[in-house]
Amino acid sequence: MKNITRVIFVVVLMIFSISATAQLNKAYFYYQGQKLISQNKFTEAISYLNTLIEVDSTIAEGWFLRGVAKYYLNDLQGSIVDFSKSISKNQLFTQAYHYRAIVENRLKNYNRALKDLEFALELRPEDAEILFTRGGTYIETSQFSKAIQDYNRVIRYTPNNTESWINRGLARLFSNDTLGAINDLSQAIKLNPFYSDSYARRGRIYLDKKELDVALSDMNQAVYLDSTSTMNYFLRGLIKNAMKSYKGALEDFDKVISIDPSNSLSLYNRALIKSQTGALNSALDDYDRLVKLNPKNVLVFYNRASVNFELGKFNDAINDYTSAITLFPDFANAYINRSVAKSRIGNLKEAEQDYRIATEKIQKYKATSQEAYIAMADTSKKFNSLLSFNADFSEGFSKINLKNDISLPTGFLPFFKLQLVDEKSKSSFNDYKKPFIEKLNSLTSNGYHFTFTQSNNQNDPTEGIAHCIDTISALDNVKHFYKALQYSSMNKYNQAVREYQNALKSDPNNLIIALNLAVEQIEMVKFINQFENEVGTISFKMGNPANSQKEKIISANNSYNESISNLKTLENNLPDLAIIPYNIGNTYLLTDELSSAIDEYNKAIFIEPRFSEAWFNRGLVKLIKGEKQNGCLDISKAGELGLNQAYSIIQRFCK
Repeated sequence: MKNITRVIFVVVLMIFSISATAQLNKAYFYYQGQKLISQNKFTEAISYLNTLIEVDSTIAEGWFLRGVAKYYLNDLQGSIVDFSKSISKNQLFTQAYHYRAIVENRLKNYNRALKDLEFALELRPEDAEILFTRGGTYIETSQFSKAIQDYNRVIRYTPNNTESWINRGLARLFSNDTLGAINDLSQAIKLNPFYSDSYARRGRIYLDKKELDVALSDMNQAVYLDSTSTMNYFLRGLIKNAMKSYKGALEDFDKVISIDPSNSLSLYNRALIKSQTGALNSALDDYDRLVKLNPKNVLVFYNRASVNFELGKFNDAINDYTSAITLFPDFANAYINRSVAKSRIGNLKEAEQDYRIATEKIQKYKATSQEAYIAMADTSKKFNSLLSFNADFSEGFSKINLKNDISLPTGFLPFFKLQLVDEKSKSSFNDYKKPFIEKLNSLTSNGYHFTFTQSNNQNDPTEGIAHCIDTISALDNVKHFYKALQYSSMNKYNQAVREYQNALKSDPNNLIIALNLAVEQIEMVKFINQFENEVGTISFKMGNPANSQKEKIISANNSYNESISNLKTLENNLPDLAIIPYNIGNTYLLTDELSSAIDEYNKAIFIEPRFSEAWFNRGLVKLIKGEKQNGCLDISKAGELGLNQAYSIIQRFCK
């Protein structure tokens, strides 16, 4: 939505009922406040306006101007109070309604904003600025057809307003009218050919349409007009790479990194292109920087190992493959490549051992699912796709196309299962009791207990499980359950699944064990799939693996559907446990069934209204579906319930 523009004040005829001297003083303070605001001296302006209000609190314009000054100081609540006070002094003050609506939009109070705008338009039905603001509010609330109608009127009244054409183009884009969006952005460019944003937005659409020549032309112009925008260079780099203009792509990623040295996404893409075009030492430098920025990224270590191997630095390659294996112990590919590297330095015994481990893992994955085998055991596999998500761009296009800029499953909170945690850890499920849970807790030392929590929320679980429980007198089901938790904490999914299955054999009717097993199986497939699609969004690949990718997606979805069926059976037997519909919702995210995910989160919230993670994930799904207002309200609720990461999402997507 259009940001509030600099206030253009009209001279207000002020009728004072007291002496000429007082009249002169009030006029002086009024116009001084107005002047200082126009000079961006907002604090000083407030001081003069305070004096005016103290002298005569009935002057609506004084409250109005102070509200404007507070707005520019980001005191949004204060500006709302002052605009409201202004309206109380003059109930026909159109500008006050308009500006209060703008602030309400900033605060995500869209219904209030629309109410103010409706009243303002009753007073001034053909006011283009008010219609413009309402059109933006309709975009924020996904009422795109209404937004288009408002911008139609704005364009009819002020056909040379560039921003109106851009905003109508966005509304058309969100309505899947791509051609209409391109036409509107083209008209905006015709009206103002020196505005970089219009070219960049149109170029983004052409990029999505794979019309690369036209996209490149637009991005060239965007860069020419704004040479400081990292997003402009980044998008142009992706286009050039897709066109196999690798030198040009490198130059653009170089520029991004020169402006923002910590932009790991551009570093990663640059390293890939360098390694694929023979600039191995330079690629190695980029990977070294990436390791410092992303010390837990498996692919950074894996790809750096490949470069070290090609350079003949076999010991360094071995160390990197070892790091990749530490992060993901079931990475058969890394074992195979480490085996080859060890054989190159004459360490044949360990090379044979690595090869044997890799072979065992390959067979396990092959037995589990075909896509797991393809992803983790294909020795010719190279993880060399350029990434195009927006993690390293604080601004960029997140304001343009929210639905396209949140990628599944990135950003969603993980699955819940029964785990050993510090007893001080907060959980909505600490009071959930079942005999198996009570049995586990009876074997646990003071300071720790078992409860349902996020699957990545264990407090050093390997150490905790080893030292905080008594397994000597435990039954087999408990012993196998403990082992499964240990393997799970180390990402050894196959071993964890096997131990859960053994626990279930010992205790076939244990629903809690069955629940953890179902989650473990989902997480195994999900983790494997990350290597095919690292953070949910990979595009502009070198090569064309489209057909095999479809087969892998179908295979993965079959695995997820089986897990959903298992979880729904558990849901029938444990109808009071909110984490089960929550986990089902998370699984639907992985199959892109967003409406079904929302249905499950609804159930989870109904069972446990303080389930902050369910509010959070439901909010993200609504954002993806274009329901920005409702999505932001859900995420706000999650923050209210103590989920701190909610506010980073609000800051990025709910402005």
